[in-house]
Amino acid sequence: MKSIKPLYFLLLAIFTSVCSAQDAPLIITGKVSSSNVQTVSAPRTDRWNIQIQWMIEEGAIVSSGDTIAVFDSGSVDAQLEQNEDALQTQQLELKSKQVELDQAVSDAQSAVKIANLEVEKARIEAEIKSNDVSDYDKGHYKLALERALVEQFKAQQALDQKLIERENTIEKQKIEITKLEENIEYQRYQLSQLKVVSTIDGVVSHMYHPWTNEKITAGTTLQAAMKVMEVQDIKGFKIDAWVHEIDADKVDAGNRAVVTLDAFPGEQYNARVTNVVSQPEKKAGWGNSAYYQMELSFSQMPTQKLLPGMSVRVVLQPSEELSYAN
Repeated sequence: MKSIKPLYFLLLAIFTSVCSAQDAPLIITGKVSSSNVQTVSAPRTDRWNIQIQWMIEEGAIVSSGDTIAVFDSGSVDAQLEQNEDALQTQQLELKSKQVELDQAVSDAQSAVKIANLEVEKARIEAEIKSNDVSDYDKGHYKLALERALVEQFKAQQALDQKLIERENTIEKQKIEITKLEENIEYQRYQLSQLKVVSTIDGVVSHMYHPWTNEKITAGTTLQAAMKVMEVQDIKGFKIDAWVHEIDADKVDAGNRAVVTLDAFPGEQYNARVTNVVSQPEKKAGWGNSAYYQMELSFSQMPTQKLLPGMSVRVVLQPSEELSYAN
């Protein structure tokens, strides 16, 4: 009986410590972020990579319409200039060919008119029934009519050929011009993408290069679609935090939290978890463990001036449902 009591108290102590651990608040870190973010990515060009010529410094506050990044446009500029010159040449050639072909059609039409007159003349002579005309002359007139009809047929064929030639040549020239115009339009669009302007009023933050894990700066070479920078709206802030995969089952949407900011250590703010992502991810420099990202909203927006990127300490209160389940 005496040996049972120590075992009982040991189990009771373990159970009490487990329950206390499950009910203890969860402390994690995060940062202030904006609910409205403009993400700038490297644009697609005819090359596999592109270089940043200039980008505004990190932490700068920009207004909507301000230029925030400029990408290298060397090859696009050269191709655009070449295509614009080619377009001008093709348009001049089109006008020249149109005049030349119109003249050829006009000449063929004149030849048809002359051939028609020759046929009418030969037909009149061939239809003479007077006894004053010898059979020899009548045969000669009929032969002349046949020759005139042949020439009329040839003239009409030549006209039809010139009309087809004019239509095909003009159509081909217009197709070449359309191709150049489409290329020029696309290259102008590319140039517009190479100069990036802010669409919101906010604070600029540079992204990390996915290969080197270093901050992206002017002169960095990137592949298309790589994230370059973010502009975060200075209104409507939220909190982004990351919870370790071991503690993920302790967090759910609706959890209450108490938040403190390193910038204002004496102040505390109430918040609530609004979203927890379903897939974890590894964070560079945080070891091999995976973390779940979650979002929290302030119950009441702080009166102090907040900026994106401010460090946050989040103390999560376990929900009643989770405590009961545990």
